[in-house]
Amino acid sequence: MKKLFTLLFISLNISCNDGNFEIASFEFEDTVNYCGDYLLYKLSTSGQKETLMVTLTTQQIKDSDELVAPVQVTPTGLFQVTYRIFDDRVTSSYFCSLVPATEPKTVKNWVGIDGIIFVQNEPVYNDDATEIIAYNHIITIKDLVLESGENKLKFDAIYEYGEFQTPVE
Repeated sequence: MKKLFTLLFISLNISCNDGNFEIASFEFEDTVNYCGDYLLYKLSTSGQKETLMVTLTTQQIKDSDELVAPVQVTPTGLFQVTYRIFDDRVTSSYFCSLVPATEPKTVKNWVGIDGIIFVQNEPVYNDDATEIIAYNHIITIKDLVLESGENKLKFDAIYEYGEFQTPVE
């Protein structure tokens, strides 16, 4: 009975007042893609109609293993998290083109208004372990709050966004 009550309580707290609240799956591919300095994005596992984007700078994504200070998620500014649901499949050209794409259309846009982004940069060595050939960047987000209109989604746990590599140039 306690489990049933908990499930009911959670479902009532997650519901929203406009009746249009829809999160298709919130399950993303393991791959973290990136464009420029640094728009990171992950696509959903269910038809690639959803994306979770993180915007950082070269101050977090470094070719160095020095400690990087966590940054605060803001709705505008340098450190953003955005969750979007589209009306059709989205591809890398949507994120990486110089001219903003008009298709697919955004059905729902959730903007990060709070949370903390952590970045850990680690060197990747060649087979002989004598030369650094790339850096692995591990991204985690804690206490993320997303907002769309009057609706909010809060993730109280640490979300392991993922990792990607940049080559040493």
